[in-house]
Amino acid sequence: MTPYYKLDEHTPVAVDFEEWSAWRTTANTQVILSVIHGYISVSTVFTGINIGTVEQPKIFESLVTGGSCDRQKRFYATWDEAISGHYDLIIQSIATTPYPLDC
Repeated sequence: MTPYYKLDEHTPVAVDFEEWSAWRTTANTQVILSVIHGYISVSTVFTGINIGTVEQPKIFESLVTGGSCDRQKRFYATWDEAISGHYDLIIQSIATTPYPLDC
C-alpha cells in the first residue's frame, strides 16, 4: 500500500509519489487553525504521508504551540477524527493552562 495520500474533498485517496507531489504544489493542506488568548495555537494539517500502519493510517497531524500543552502532537486517519482531535486539544489547552498568562 502506498504511503502517500491526497484529499478528494475531505476523503483521503491513496496515490503514488508523483501524483502526491504534484497535488501538494497547489493543495491547501491546512484543515483548521485556532488561536487561544493570542498565546496558544492549535494547528491541524493534512500531511498526506502515512506514518502509521495500513490498518490505522496517520495522515493528519495536530500541533499545539504555547501553553501547558506546548509541542504536543496528535495524528489521525480521517478528516472527522482530525477535527474532533483538534477541538480536544483546544479544550485540554484551555483547561490546563493558567489564565491570565504571564508572558
